[in-house]
Amino acid sequence: MVNKTKPFLNIGPGEFIKEELELRGWSQQDLASILGLSLQTVHKLIHNKQPITLEVARRLSKAFGQSPQYWLNLDNNYRLRLEEETAEEQNTGIRAQLFKYMPLREMCKKGWLLCDLTDTTRLVQEVKAFWEIDELDFSFIDRELLPNFRRSRAYQQFDAYYALTWFKMAQKCARLYSVSAYNRQKLIRLTEQLHRFTVQERGIQEFLERLEQTGVKFFLLSHLPKTYADGAAFFMEGNPVVVYTKRYDRIDNFWFTIAHELAHVILHFKNRKSIFIDRLDQIESEEEKEADELASRWLKTKSILNYFEQYKKYISRFRVQQCSTELEIHPGIIVGVLQHHGYLSHKNLNKFKGKVSPLIPSKYFAEDRMQKIRSAV
Repeated sequence: MVNKTKPFLNIGPGEFIKEELELRGWSQQDLASILGLSLQTVHKLIHNKQPITLEVARRLSKAFGQSPQYWLNLDNNYRLRLEEETAEEQNTGIRAQLFKYMPLREMCKKGWLLCDLTDTTRLVQEVKAFWEIDELDFSFIDRELLPNFRRSRAYQQFDAYYALTWFKMAQKCARLYSVSAYNRQKLIRLTEQLHRFTVQERGIQEFLERLEQTGVKFFLLSHLPKTYADGAAFFMEGNPVVVYTKRYDRIDNFWFTIAHELAHVILHFKNRKSIFIDRLDQIESEEEKEADELASRWLKTKSILNYFEQYKKYISRFRVQQCSTELEIHPGIIVGVLQHHGYLSHKNLNKFKGKVSPLIPSKYFAEDRMQKIRSAV
């Protein structure tokens, strides 16, 4: 592959004409008289404002001694480089605009976009396909709102554009999954038994299969930087959709997130346009508090706290396991509750809070599923 070295400065033929004039002590008026051209035309030639024609090249060769081709080459090379620079400037502007609205590097890394960031033409095609738009007009992003996306005061790096980008990908992934017709009553009955699934050997797989039967779509979609999302819930084409980001790959975070998002589905989806993208360590709005209360009831938060009220000074592994057996709830969830409510240091008993991703069946990893579909096409 030949490397094209870009010149440090694009020098036009006008600079060479000026050098020739200086060598001879001629003025622009002198050259105009010699070439039989107007002073205005000579001025434009010297400032590269006017291309050198074959006739002008012949006259310059007679005046200065070089061949006509010499002057034509100087002018052609200058104007070609000028066009290249103009195109690159345009590409730079396009890339800057795209980076404002979405984390392109991260999206390429995740396989959401299939292109090289330096290939602006392909990048534009991929971005248009991603957003399902015909033109690079992102004014619609500024008009769209994420009604229930909470912006934490503690995290000033939150980026609403990135959040909307993540949500768009979640919508695209939701189309990859098919489930039964949504049945709210079946979902309510399932969630009332949620805690029992947390202690079963194949509890996550069993719960997710039962969740599909209630008509709720579930999948895992990794989060984007500056969004801080643990999970999301929204309605799409007649079915609720619950998404887990694996921002914290822990058993307690998984169950808390699932419970919280399902609480939104049951409590707050009268308006099927609602969108909830949640960060569970920042519960602020009334709807979030309501969802948190219902999720806490399913996960027996009050019972856990009551159980350990008398053991606050010393919470042992044995006590956690005993509580798990009595309440039928995973010990990792118990530890998470105790840490969240200040009964236990965040440094203690974390072995109970193991990784959750190995326990989630592969079909729920949306990005892997999408890549397999692309590979098969």
